[in-house]
Amino acid sequence: MTAIKGLLAVVAIGGGSAIGAGGCAGTLASQPKIPSAAQYAAIADDVCAGVPAKERDLGLLAYREAIVSVAPLNEDSFVGKIKVSNTEGTVIGLRALPGISIPWLERVNSCHVALVGSGRINGSETVADPFAIPGSMVSAAEIYAGYVVFVRGMNHDAAMEISRQANALLLPTNHPPTASLVSP
Repeated sequence: MTAIKGLLAVVAIGGGSAIGAGGCAGTLASQPKIPSAAQYAAIADDVCAGVPAKERDLGLLAYREAIVSVAPLNEDSFVGKIKVSNTEGTVIGLRALPGISIPWLERVNSCHVALVGSGRINGSETVADPFAIPGSMVSAAEIYAGYVVFVRGMNHDAAMEISRQANALLLPTNHPPTASLVSP
């Protein structure tokens, strides 16, 4: 019994050390370096080949009508025995569309962000674009009815701005509704 307690103590201490070291390394390594305008231009020249003009200009906002949900991207961590939840960005749900895939969503986003970063797209056009915030990281995953797009900020302020802009995407657009629940 003493041997088992000793083994559990070693595992707990070793696991805690690995988590602590991983947490520190993750914090330092997860700070993305924002490319220069020239680097963004080179990225745009490479990744934008074959991307239609609408997707180049709007990025993932070209699929705004397919956005079905926006939720905070929370990550839990422990400080001792206390569980702390931090908002790291936003999770955006997209309805499935013909011809759309995870690699395509990521390519469209990379192209758009590179064009914005290189100055080829005016910043005023991207005022409400949570995907184009400098240093943000976007990844996608497939789910049953479509896709989930994770937008992670490089720091707390960026994560809050991503959340604010993403929530604005759910506000009604100027397009007339296709159906109405209001009786005439």
